[in-house]
Amino acid sequence: MQGADALADLGAGGEPAGHAIGGGDRPVTGENVAEGRFVVVDPPKRLVFTWGWAEGGMPVPPGSTTVEITLEPVTDGTLLRLVHSGLPTPEACAAHEEGWTHYVQRLAARAEGGDPGPDQWM
Repeated sequence: MQGADALADLGAGGEPAGHAIGGGDRPVTGENVAEGRFVVVDPPKRLVFTWGWAEGGMPVPPGSTTVEITLEPVTDGTLLRLVHSGLPTPEACAAHEEGWTHYVQRLAARAEGGDPGPDQWM
C-alpha cells in the first residue's frame, strides 16, 4: 500500500474515518482502521474529535478517546497544540505519542514549505 485513505464529514457530529494507519512496529497493511466523530469544528482555531481503532491490534475502541487540536498565532508562525485524552493504558499512550509525534513533524515540515519525503510508515 502506498498511502492511507480518509473519509470525513467536517461538521460537528461528522465522522472522520482513517484507513491503513500504522507506524513504528505497526506497519501500514490496511489492517489498522481508525474511526471517530468530530465534536467541535471551529476553523481556524480548534478541532475536537473522538478517536479509536475499528480494526487492528490497539485496544482503543472507536469513540473511546478524544483528540483536541488548537491552533494559535505566534510571532514566528502557528503553535499547534494536540491533546489526546482517555487512552486506557501506558502502552496505548506511548504508541499514540509515537504516532502523533511522527505525523506532526511531517506536517510541520510541509507547513514550513518543505517536503517531508516519503513516509517510511506507509
